[in-house]
Amino acid sequence: MQQYTVGLALFDYLPVAAGGIGLYLVCRYCAGRANYSGPWIALIPLVALTGGAFKATWKLILAARSIDLAWMSDQLMFLLASAYVLMAVFVVRSLRAARNASDLPAGWWRMPALASAAAVAGALVLMRTADGRAWAVLLVAVVAAASLVLLLALAGHALASGDRPAAAAFAASLALSYVLVGFSQMEQTVPLQWTEQSVNLAANCLLACGAWRLLRKRVRHG
Repeated sequence: MQQYTVGLALFDYLPVAAGGIGLYLVCRYCAGRANYSGPWIALIPLVALTGGAFKATWKLILAARSIDLAWMSDQLMFLLASAYVLMAVFVVRSLRAARNASDLPAGWWRMPALASAAAVAGALVLMRTADGRAWAVLLVAVVAAASLVLLLALAGHALASGDRPAAAAFAASLALSYVLVGFSQMEQTVPLQWTEQSVNLAANCLLACGAWRLLRKRVRHG
């Protein structure tokens, strides 16, 4: 059984909250650019936030009561994979629609939802048939690929818009996300977990800051 402290478990809620805020600000900005007002503006961040909250709560219960509710921990990657695939497609298609002076179609979510469902189904099959955590490796790869597309699209858009600080924030967030992938392959000691969650908090704060700059600039210029 992995070991966590109560302090570490409580700290884990900070990057979760920062990530949810960052994704919501990105959704708000992209939706405004593409004249979209559908429910996915809130649903995508909520799915990601729920996954992070499950993982943080699992750590807290494990640290405080020594009860390992593994199913709560597993929800993180399932929900993040679903959220980030939808998010990447939403951002790319919204920014493309804005460049073409068109609106984002109401049914944009159908194909990424099918892709998310396929990834989740594949992970569930691996969970039941393969040894080890091959299912988690699959979902980590999906999240990493979606994050790459998402943050590169945002950085490129910010640079094209003349907002170099926002572009730098997105680029730094992407770099730190790959540092986290490396951390995930290491033995999860308590000191490493503190470092990992601090890096995670920094990455999510950079995402939120970059999105806030773009959103503020859009509001100022109407």
